[in-house]
Amino acid sequence: MLKSIHPLLTQPDLIVLKNLSRDIRNANKFQSPILPDGSKTHLPDDQTTVQLLSSLNDETSEAFQPTVLTGWDQKDIPTPIHRFVVQPYTRWAKHIVRRPTDVVFLTHILIYLATSVPSALYLYYDFSWPHAIFHWIMQGYYCGSFTLMLHNHIHNNGVLTSKNAWFDKTWPYILEPLMGHTWDSYYYHHVKHHHVENNGPGDLSSTIRYQRDEWLHFLHYVGRFLALIWIELPIYFWRKNKRSLALRTLGSELSSYAFIVLLARCNLRATIFVLIVPLVQMRIGIMVGNWGQHALIDEVEPDSDFRSSITLIDVP
Repeated sequence: MLKSIHPLLTQPDLIVLKNLSRDIRNANKFQSPILPDGSKTHLPDDQTTVQLLSSLNDETSEAFQPTVLTGWDQKDIPTPIHRFVVQPYTRWAKHIVRRPTDVVFLTHILIYLATSVPSALYLYYDFSWPHAIFHWIMQGYYCGSFTLMLHNHIHNNGVLTSKNAWFDKTWPYILEPLMGHTWDSYYYHHVKHHHVENNGPGDLSSTIRYQRDEWLHFLHYVGRFLALIWIELPIYFWRKNKRSLALRTLGSELSSYAFIVLLARCNLRATIFVLIVPLVQMRIGIMVGNWGQHALIDEVEPDSDFRSSITLIDVP
């Protein structure tokens, strides 16, 4: 059965699958997983497997490896590249981020700044349809991982050390419009609104008012968010007597739209692919995700963690 396990699976996946394979074969020994330092360890029981898995995520453990790239584990990177590129970069990055686990965030920030920004600028300088389509595909590929990183950023008030606070506060304002977010809107809606209301009746993006297996309800849900969230969210904060949040949210939305209009007057075709399409695409994607994650909600007890839930299995 071990031969059927794909070698490019992550290290934790390999450890778990080999442990399960041993249980299935009911054998005394099985092929030991290889640790990051190249050594092998024997897993005599499930408790040892759990301890090993925990050590891979423990920053104080010798077995810990910070994630540098989401597409490859370090064990899958060719040795010369790993030794002369990945390892020096990782040592440097650990001094930039707050925690070693956040090295992957810095990697993504640098990738986006090195690809999305130059691509967008060049579209305004010399627009071409092949480049525009390529840029749209690239941004569509980036937007999911960027939003996950932004989610961590807004919940933890940044990901970089205090010495790099200026950069930590700057990169979202550069990248958010390119990925389909208006300035600070994700923070205001997600942290200050959605987590407060928790998909309950007071949540503007709640699914409780809809029949979740009806297409017309879904289209109404997405359409309302696209058309009205820019004004509904400030009104929500105003009614909650959070006047400062209301004004900041409205200002964020209006300034973002003004920025789009200004650039559209300079180059409409470039603005469509650089700012408008990503904005529409992102907001549809966020609502599709929210609809799916909150599809199972109980109208009688919407605040119950047991009656309103969804289980995600094997989701990256």
